[in-house]
Amino acid sequence: MYQKTTFAILVALCFLGAQASNAVEEGPTFSTGDTWAFGLEIDLMEELESDIQEIENNITNEIIEGEDFVQIRNWTGLGLDSFELNNEAVLGFFYTGEIVDDFDNMIHMQTEQSLYSHTVIGTKFTSMLPPEGTHDLKIKAYCDDEDWDDEAEECGEDGDDGQIMLIDNNTGEQIAMEEVNTELSGGVHLIAKITEDTWWTEDTHELVKTQFTIALGASGDLTLRNVPNLTYEGESILTAISGPQFECDDGQTIPFEDANNGFEDCEDESDEPRDDDGDGSTDQRFECDNGDTYPLDYVNDGEWHCENGEDEGEGGLSPCSDWEENEEEKESYCYETINVIYETAVVSMDAELSINLLFDFGDNPMNAMDLPLDENKYWEGELDRLTISGDIGGKIDVAKPEMSICPDLDCDQLPEMQELYSGITDALQELHDNETFSITVDRNDDGLPDVITEWNDMFPMYIPETWMDEVFQEIADQAFCDDQESAEEGEECDETAEEEYEKLNLRIENNRFAFGPYNLHDIEDFSPIPYAFETGEKESIQSSTGESYEGYQVLPTDRCSENNPDRNEDDCNEEDEEDDGRDDDEDNDDDNDDDDIIIIDNGQARSGHDDDEHDDDEYDEEESVDPFSDSQIIWFHDAETGHPAYINMDMPNLREGGYTIEMEPISHTVAEEKVEQNADPENPAKTELIDFGTTEVTDEASDELPGFGILAAGASLLFVSRRFRN
Repeated sequence: MYQKTTFAILVALCFLGAQASNAVEEGPTFSTGDTWAFGLEIDLMEELESDIQEIENNITNEIIEGEDFVQIRNWTGLGLDSFELNNEAVLGFFYTGEIVDDFDNMIHMQTEQSLYSHTVIGTKFTSMLPPEGTHDLKIKAYCDDEDWDDEAEECGEDGDDGQIMLIDNNTGEQIAMEEVNTELSGGVHLIAKITEDTWWTEDTHELVKTQFTIALGASGDLTLRNVPNLTYEGESILTAISGPQFECDDGQTIPFEDANNGFEDCEDESDEPRDDDGDGSTDQRFECDNGDTYPLDYVNDGEWHCENGEDEGEGGLSPCSDWEENEEEKESYCYETINVIYETAVVSMDAELSINLLFDFGDNPMNAMDLPLDENKYWEGELDRLTISGDIGGKIDVAKPEMSICPDLDCDQLPEMQELYSGITDALQELHDNETFSITVDRNDDGLPDVITEWNDMFPMYIPETWMDEVFQEIADQAFCDDQESAEEGEECDETAEEEYEKLNLRIENNRFAFGPYNLHDIEDFSPIPYAFETGEKESIQSSTGESYEGYQVLPTDRCSENNPDRNEDDCNEEDEEDDGRDDDEDNDDDNDDDDIIIIDNGQARSGHDDDEHDDDEYDEEESVDPFSDSQIIWFHDAETGHPAYINMDMPNLREGGYTIEMEPISHTVAEEKVEQNADPENPAKTELIDFGTTEVTDEASDELPGFGILAAGASLLFVSRRFRN
């Protein structure tokens, strides 16, 4: 409806929550050391307790105590003995304020708004598994005499009493299992912190200058230790026991039995016969292992066409597909070679970004908080002096992966990594040679592009990076006008833009973009910047604890506000008519601002919208909804002191039924401790993490890519036992 002053909004964001510690009608008074705080921490694992319990029960009942796995453990000693699921997931929001100092007739106030999220998952399996190495196995399937059913000629009434033994074919002894602790853990940490320093006049409580820092931090890590990787003929044993696979033309694999079954299971539909040329015969061909080919409609037709039956899903990788029978001893044997490797992979990264801005209003401070507050109160002013400075920067640091597949744990030596480094080096050289936009990545200051040969040549990667040392010069070249070119085009060179650009003092300092200090009021034709603020109606709140709070919201506005006693109706109506950026529906929404107010009854938040105001048929049920859309944070400012008295966060789409968080005043010491422990953007990970102790990384190198398969050994033995039963 009315165009807000952009600058007023920006300033409002800068000092939101950084209000006076104490004020009375006679004038504000301050006391150094005064503090206030709000906040809470939510244990998200409580929300997932039932789901986690279900997972634990499934592992216990189906794997540890499941009949099949108990049999395998009794026969071979192979199995899962125990497990630990240690998980953390917390979400916290804390707001603190403090009067830092009182000097030179100014009050220095500092506030911090911290939001953090920490999710840590730690899983540890203790299993009995074969020792690492290559095992020439003699797998013995046998039946005890007392279990043999002579009439059925099976082991047991249903053939289910057969047993399995794993024998070292070289020694003839049963393979002894060893205890292996497999660790699967990781975490994701997100931090957002806004630190605001504000300086206020002591006598009139007006804002002289404000500095704020927005700091973002993130980290993530994943640790896999002693993960069993069992391979058979160079393939994961899970692949070998999963049954025959049909390969689609695009490389996708599906169970062989799904080919030529009347349904397209491959994404490219290559598993079903087609007659694209209309000659009455199938165009696709199936190739046997010996090179013979047959029409695809011969696949799974119940008849062998390939010599070894590959068209019917026979052949291929299949452990123990060939058994030696000893009917007299009621025994069967098969011989296979299994490779056992315990894989390790440790990866981690962290990133940080921060923005610092300083607004100095000089000798004409800003009337940002007109105390005491009242309903629908309006106040305004003009800024005739404004100095701005700031900087922005950050970095991304990815630790060199620690993996058991790398020679001597040095993944830089892998051919794939060397190829990557070579490609990056070539790209940097190309940027260096580019006459239009030259960038030199030069960390050793030799004037030439760096040669990337190892991981640490790339990380940490700074934003904007020391690599971007010529970017500003290119920007300047584009901003400055060329007299000759301008003359040729019949244009006058605007030297004012060049001068103002010089005054910005754009530069790179300590891997950060920086500018200023820049005097906005020194610009030619500068006119004072108007600003205005207003309060809403008095809010009365009763929290869930039974405490009652009263306060006002303070919002940026403009001179066309209905609360402005000097509102110029003609000018504002004309401005309203010229504002065509809003359709009728949006205008109607503005006319009903009360619909956006959050009403709290008995400590529970609900929207001011009536449920029957919306027709559900108007909305697409399949339309996705942003979980944080329509969310609101409402600050209730105390009328006398100006600082927040109560904070309400309403997130109606976060989950079914909505979600409301309310924050009442808490101990400043408690809030600081929580923030110090959980909200350091430069070190996002919590200091207290789940730790299962250190596990030595295997030094043996492997040329095979990791095929991580937990409990693969147990699955393979179940496969063998089922084949024996048949």
